[in-house]
Amino acid sequence: MQSDVRLGDVLQLERIAVDVDTEAQYRQIGIRSFGNGIFHRDPCLGSELSKLKYFEVHPGRIVVSNIMAWEGAIAVSSEREKGFVGSARFLSYRPTGKVDLRYLNYFFQSEAGKALIKSVSTGTVTRNQTVSPKNFENAKVLLPDLTEQRRVADKLDTGMQRIGGVLALRDHMTRIQKELHESLISSALNANLERVWAGEVLELVRDEIDVDLDAPYRAIGMRSFGKGIIHYEPVPGSELSKLKYYTFPVGAIVFNNIMAWEGAIGVTTESEREFIASQRFLPYVPTGERVNVSYLRHYFLSRPGLAQISACSPGAMARNRTLGIKKFEGIEIPLPPRDVQDRIALAIDRLAMKLAGAYAAPAASAVRPALLDAAFSGRL
Repeated sequence: MQSDVRLGDVLQLERIAVDVDTEAQYRQIGIRSFGNGIFHRDPCLGSELSKLKYFEVHPGRIVVSNIMAWEGAIAVSSEREKGFVGSARFLSYRPTGKVDLRYLNYFFQSEAGKALIKSVSTGTVTRNQTVSPKNFENAKVLLPDLTEQRRVADKLDTGMQRIGGVLALRDHMTRIQKELHESLISSALNANLERVWAGEVLELVRDEIDVDLDAPYRAIGMRSFGKGIIHYEPVPGSELSKLKYYTFPVGAIVFNNIMAWEGAIGVTTESEREFIASQRFLPYVPTGERVNVSYLRHYFLSRPGLAQISACSPGAMARNRTLGIKKFEGIEIPLPPRDVQDRIALAIDRLAMKLAGAYAAPAASAVRPALLDAAFSGRL
C-alpha cells in the first residue's frame, strides 16, 4: 500500500551553522552526479574556504546539492562524514517520519525521481537549475510502508554493490591491460631494432572530395586515450564544417592532428569504408611490408611513442597542440622485426577485444537504471 507523502512531512532541513575560524582546519564534502555518492575534499584552513556560509554535516541525512541535484547529485551521509562541513549549496535533511533515506535516495536517481527534482528546480539554463527548498519540501512522493521501503532499499544496496564490483573489476583489468601494453612494447624495443623515419615506412593517403550540400555524409571522429574511432550520424553536406573533407583508405593508421598528443590515434577498418574525414585527420598507410599498422598504433600509444608525438605537436595551449605532417614524418621509429610486430599487435588486440566483451562499460552502466526502474515499478 502506497501513500502520497509530502517530503516536508517526513524530512526537516537541518542547518547548524559553522562559525568559521580562519586558522582552523576544515574538511568539506562534495557530491558526485549520477548517484555516485559523497566525496571528501582535502583539508583546508578556514581562510581558504569560499565566501559562502558553511554548515555541519551529520551522519544519517539525505544531502542534496542544490545546483546539481537535477543530475543526480543527492546522497545519504554516513559515519564517514562525521565532523565534515558543507557549504550553503548542500541541503541536509534529517528524517522526521516513516522514511528510509536509502529508499528515497534511490527514488531520486530513478527517472520519476529526476523528473520530480527538475520540477522543483528554478532556472532555465540546463546547468544552472537550483533546487528550491520550499518547492522540494512541498513536493509529494509515493511511499510504501517502512517495511517495504527497507526491503526495496536492501535489494538495491545488494544490486548496486554487485554492479560496483563489476565496474571495479573492469577498472582493475583496464589497468592490467595498460601495464601489459607497456610491457609488450618495452620488450619489442629490446629486440633487434632498425631505426626508420616514419615517412620512410608510412605514406599519407587521402583524396579530397567536392562536398555536395544536399548529399548525406558520415564523418569520423576520434576519442583520446586510444579509445578508437567514432562514427557520426549522417548529415547533409550543408551541415559539415568549413574544413576540407577527404575519403581515406582501410588499414590506415589515423592521427587526429590536434589531439594525437592525447592518444587520439586509431586504425581504419572495413567499418569506416563509407565514411569521410576532415583535414584534421591524417591517414597513413604502409609503403611496404615492413610495418604492421596495429603495432605502430600501440607503439605510438605507449609512453615512448606518445612522447615523440607530443614533441611533434607544438602549441602554447594544452588543448591546442597540432601534429605537423613534416615533423611526424621525421620521427625516428625504433622498429622491431615484422614477426615481432605481428605477435605483439595480435596479443594486445586480442586482450582488448576480450575486455571489451566481458566488461563493456555501456552494458554495465545500463544495469543501474534498469534496476531502479524495476524497483519503482513494483517488479523488484
